[in-house]
Amino acid sequence: MRTVFNGAFIFFCLLGAVGGVVCRQCNLSIPFHGCLLDFGTCRTKPGQYCIKEILIKGGIQWYSVKGCTERQDQCFKRILTSHQIYSTHCCHRPLCNF
Repeated sequence: MRTVFNGAFIFFCLLGAVGGVVCRQCNLSIPFHGCLLDFGTCRTKPGQYCIKEILIKGGIQWYSVKGCTERQDQCFKRILTSHQIYSTHCCHRPLCNF
C-alpha cells in the first residue's frame, strides 16, 4: 500500500510541473476533526495556489478546508477575536497543503 501511495505522490509531483500544481482538496466542517483521508485533489490554474483554511474556536479546531484558491486575496489571512482564530495559508508546490 505504501508503495502505491509513494508512486501516486511522485506521479502527482511530475504532473504538477505541467499546467498547474496538484493540491489536496477536502472540506470537513464537523467539530473536533480534521480533513478525512479521501485523497481528493484539485489542480491550480495560472495565478492560483494551494490553500488551507482553519477555524479555531475556544482552542478547538472546528473545521479545516483544503483546496485550490479562486483569487489571490484568499491567501494569508489571520483574523483573531476574543473567541476564535480564522487563518488561511497558501503555497505553490504539489500537495503542499497536505
